[in-house]
Amino acid sequence: MPKEKLTLSVDKEAVDKAKKLGINISAITEKVLTGFTFSAKDSDASAVHKSYKELFDLMKPLLQKYSARVPVAAEYGGEEKEGLIHYDIGLEGMILLEPDGTFYSDLGEVGFRDIERIDLNQFLPVNQILSYFIDALIKGSERHKEVLKELEMAKRIIKALPEEPTSREVKKRRAKRPPR
Repeated sequence: MPKEKLTLSVDKEAVDKAKKLGINISAITEKVLTGFTFSAKDSDASAVHKSYKELFDLMKPLLQKYSARVPVAAEYGGEEKEGLIHYDIGLEGMILLEPDGTFYSDLGEVGFRDIERIDLNQFLPVNQILSYFIDALIKGSERHKEVLKELEMAKRIIKALPEEPTSREVKKRRAKRPPR
């Protein structure tokens, strides 16, 4: 099938972050648009929930790879700025998509699987979800690198320890024992 050029504006910061992770935005956009069809009969609530579920299913493998979780909905309204709703993204009051595909309500401190428990008005704007998703992957990657460094250091310390205590160490231990 012949391709046609499409111009899509994406936040520069999101593009830079995606490049750091090796994410090809053009390829992802093409996949999304290829599978995207819309008709008025598809606009009911269950169709919207189904589309969110498909998006989250696509996100799940990367969330698992980077041990990440991402805010996808707010349990309270955001603040309107310049005609758009913005959410203060402290995790309090957010519904998070977990690496296993379940949801976690911070306010209710409860996990659940059924996406239809989330009111459509609670979902964050899709571009905001994607931005938080990319941020979560970057943070997860950095966290993994840090853990690997710490593990490597611990292994080096353990390898540097003598296998058996030296005779000097044995004498010190004996000297510290209380007399019988």
